[in-house]
Amino acid sequence: MALQNGNRNDKDYSDRPVIFLEKKTLTEEIFSSNIQANHRRLTKDLVSALHELSNQHYLVILEDPEISDHSTDNRLNSLFLESGLDLSTTSEDLTGKDKSSQGEKSTLTQIEEFSLQYGIPVERRLLVQAGTKVSIFSDQKSLGTGTFLPETLAMCFHTYSDLASWILSHPSPYQNLIEGIRAGAEILREGALVVLPTETVYGLGADATNPAAVEKIFTAKKRPFYDPLIVHVSDTKQMLPLVTEFPEKAKALTTRFWPGPLTIVLPKSPLVPAIVTAGSPSVAIRMPSNPLALELIRLSGRPIAAPSANLFGCTSPTTARHVQQQLGGTYDAIIDGGACIVGIESTVISFLEEIPRILRPGGIDQKAIEACIGKVLADQQDNPEDSTTSPGMLPSHYATSTPLRIVENPSDYASRNDVGVLLFGRSDEDFLGPVEYLSSSSDPAEAAKHLYQAMRNLDSLSLSLIVVKLLPETGIGIAVNNRLRKAANNFSDTAEK
Repeated sequence: MALQNGNRNDKDYSDRPVIFLEKKTLTEEIFSSNIQANHRRLTKDLVSALHELSNQHYLVILEDPEISDHSTDNRLNSLFLESGLDLSTTSEDLTGKDKSSQGEKSTLTQIEEFSLQYGIPVERRLLVQAGTKVSIFSDQKSLGTGTFLPETLAMCFHTYSDLASWILSHPSPYQNLIEGIRAGAEILREGALVVLPTETVYGLGADATNPAAVEKIFTAKKRPFYDPLIVHVSDTKQMLPLVTEFPEKAKALTTRFWPGPLTIVLPKSPLVPAIVTAGSPSVAIRMPSNPLALELIRLSGRPIAAPSANLFGCTSPTTARHVQQQLGGTYDAIIDGGACIVGIESTVISFLEEIPRILRPGGIDQKAIEACIGKVLADQQDNPEDSTTSPGMLPSHYATSTPLRIVENPSDYASRNDVGVLLFGRSDEDFLGPVEYLSSSSDPAEAAKHLYQAMRNLDSLSLSLIVVKLLPETGIGIAVNNRLRKAANNFSDTAEK
């Protein structure tokens, strides 16, 4: 049974962009919540977002007729008919095609065939798939020599509502991003602040070689000058003038994990101002993997000092909206690159001692590091002496305004409607209060990606308390637990119970 809304396809697709939506993704977004109130809110928000998109875009559902759940189809039919949404489907509209073989075709093949049939140019196609990932396509054959931007750029979002808002604010998606990056690079060269997306969290960036520009970061974040900043580079060549040593193990690690969520601490050169390093003789440096961030750094021609783009000590931002909520008006430009795909800060490792030492757990775990360079040390507790060597070393950080408590059994709070619950894995418990799932499948990487978004969602509900059970202490789960413990440390009554 194919999705239908009573409309056969007589559209002229030449007058506006086309958004292709994978049916499985859409179904999960609408019907995944097991909390009735949240389900109603999600459905209302999603339908509203799709209505907004349909005013400026054509919506086409990508069907897989060989994998069809009739009951789900009926629920979708009812929802779309009641909402008056105008959607087409590839199974209805690929006239003259062998519909029985569509399930064997790739998503891109279906899009290509549909687009060729209806004359939809590449730059007018957007693909939404895999639980709120959108791919946009460049209408430029060449993006220039040395660019980090691919012709097909994929971005992730936390929700369909976020995705719809982004699409509506970027009528020519790829060109809008390119123009924003070019403008941001000029702003950085002029000594002003630009918010940039990375794979970890959003950063508040300034020219790292300009002390006056860097000072604006501390002012905007209300950050104490004793907390150092991480410097971001677009390649190793840009890093080398900033340091006096580059040990072989550091080279091996950056060769393996750069660009990516890894920060290395090395002795600094005089080119790095003292304000960046809190007066320390060392500097923390990383190369982000987000192509938008890399392109911004490349075009600016400057290394960029960029801590998380939030008020000091508060929950880190993983969307542009998070930044605007706390820092709106304090920066000169923001590049909205969707949601951060790692979701927590980078791993910081120091090469100032004979044996490298992990100062902060993050997106790359100790096991992966040791597989590359051999034994490293990892502090189980924060060392006050490291607080000027690396950011994120203070005992209290990443905090919500609502008290957060680490507990052994979240079900103990099931009867309280004033308590929000962060869950790792599905639960059969009927919680009266709001629930945010870090990962319904107990995937630590997914939990990391959703952590700050989930914390912020609960924090916005005027609750008395947020409770969470720690993840297993393995892999990136160690980093997630590190953030939760520091967030809980901001409150006096947060002992693990």
